[in-house]
Amino acid sequence: MNQENERILPNLTVLYVEDDEETRIELARYLRRRVGKLYTVENGLEALKIFDEKPVDVIITDLKMPLMGGLDMVRAIREKKSNLPVIITSALSDSEKILSAMDLGVVKYVVKPINPQELVKVLCEIGKKTFEDQQRKLLRENKWTTKDEKIAMEKSIERSCATILKNGTGKGPRKIQAFIQGRELSVEIFEMLTPIEKQLLGNPKHTTLVSYFRRSFYEEIKHELEKCCSETIGMDCFFQGIDQDLKENRESLHFVIGTSH
Repeated sequence: MNQENERILPNLTVLYVEDDEETRIELARYLRRRVGKLYTVENGLEALKIFDEKPVDVIITDLKMPLMGGLDMVRAIREKKSNLPVIITSALSDSEKILSAMDLGVVKYVVKPINPQELVKVLCEIGKKTFEDQQRKLLRENKWTTKDEKIAMEKSIERSCATILKNGTGKGPRKIQAFIQGRELSVEIFEMLTPIEKQLLGNPKHTTLVSYFRRSFYEEIKHELEKCCSETIGMDCFFQGIDQDLKENRESLHFVIGTSH
């Protein structure tokens, strides 16, 4: 599983609707090891009950099932004014029903017999778009509603980043400042050079070497930094790069909040 899948799938809650017991058990076993939470039911009526009671990010459903089939279930969900993403699993012979499903806003279909890797790829595409939409909404609504809340987040990021840096180099920065502005997060780091790096910089020829080592170090810990910032803000944060001023013993780390694009 690649890094993006590792970030998206564990945060997805999936409802899987399939009347064939063998198919349902086999695919559920595969999905349960990858997604955050999985509900499995045998027909559309049971699925609607879960939909009404539990938060769900995406539905995977068969078309032909007893009591209530996939299309009727999706119609009922759309009547509830929900645009919840739905993936249809079906045979190619069901092409007419697949077209009807598309008219109901079904976002994808996967042909049976199901290729689990293909299904996971589709789930990741849907999950990525779902989380980006959620994050854009949070940004529009202004997640940090007061100045004090924003300052508290910045202070928390400063402490977490300082700890990560100290654990990585054995030396924490003398001063660190975080700034949140719209979708941008910057972390200013002062006096972060280790004694060995300072000694090397005594020779101007070594500036490029120290710069390379510093940048490599941040590449190694960027996922730790992204995680601490994301957990503090409550939205995904992505490391974008670093500005260096080794002469002034200062670095600036840049993140984007909400989406990597």
